[in-house]
Amino acid sequence: MKIIFFGTPDFAASILHFLVQKKINITAIVCQPDRKLNKRVHIPPVKKTAKSLLLNADILQPEKASNSIFIENLKKYKADLFVVVAYGQILKQDLLDIPKLGCINVHASLLPKYRGANPIRHTLLNGDDLTGITIQKMALKMDAGGIISQAIINIDDEMDFGSLEDKMLQVSKPLLLEVLKGFKKNNLTFTEQDESKVTYASKLKNDDLIIDFNKKAFEINNQIRALSPKPGAYFKIKILDQIKNLKVYKSKILNIKSTPYQIINQKESFIIGTKDFALELLEVQMEGKNKLHTNVFLRGLKAKISINN
Repeated sequence: MKIIFFGTPDFAASILHFLVQKKINITAIVCQPDRKLNKRVHIPPVKKTAKSLLLNADILQPEKASNSIFIENLKKYKADLFVVVAYGQILKQDLLDIPKLGCINVHASLLPKYRGANPIRHTLLNGDDLTGITIQKMALKMDAGGIISQAIINIDDEMDFGSLEDKMLQVSKPLLLEVLKGFKKNNLTFTEQDESKVTYASKLKNDDLIIDFNKKAFEINNQIRALSPKPGAYFKIKILDQIKNLKVYKSKILNIKSTPYQIINQKESFIIGTKDFALELLEVQMEGKNKLHTNVFLRGLKAKISINN
């Protein structure tokens, strides 16, 4: 069975590496183009992985996957199946129609919940205690295809974006392998999604990164988890008459009633008030400095902090 793999970030690169280890026949790889960022060229992780594995597979990087020349070129590979993992572009119907067996997608939620580009972050933002992986047969409508297989993942209170993504990778690899075996045996079933249960996970905006201590501690703690380790939730502090961004990577809700923006402690620990309960900040990073455990950060300060809100 000949497969073309579509994917771009680290999550997709890890799955590509796994498929190659399992001797899956990858005939071509499609990822986003290289991009210039701050005078440096950013190479997609999938491309780096493909080159490091010395794969005998073409690497294709169309600016737009809807480009007619690119689509005609794809047809020449006579692929049986397209496997799509966080590729980053919407695939049109004329592209979906190319492979004999269709296109499948690994999606980081239990569809139909959290269709869209950011399911893991929205799972954590909403404080869910359950999520999972879905492998779906792709349709023209985003994340609306028939469900082939799903696996449930429990979320503990300590999980952030990084650790939950790692857990999802562990689960998705064997799940995808079983689905590929099912295509070979022609014994798969497809379950239509319940449209009445659809929710969406849109891309986050810059304002979504800013911590607002007028919110409840539960909401803020979830925001910090959803944005850790990258890009990091932050708020503005004032120290020695300078305004700095302070990123927060880990926090803990305390059973202490409080008022918003009240600094309860900044000596042995860093505790700030919210709409209901106090929040202890455990790992922080001041603008231009390294990430530190909060006790180390506080010991290095030359003056008291105030919150610039």
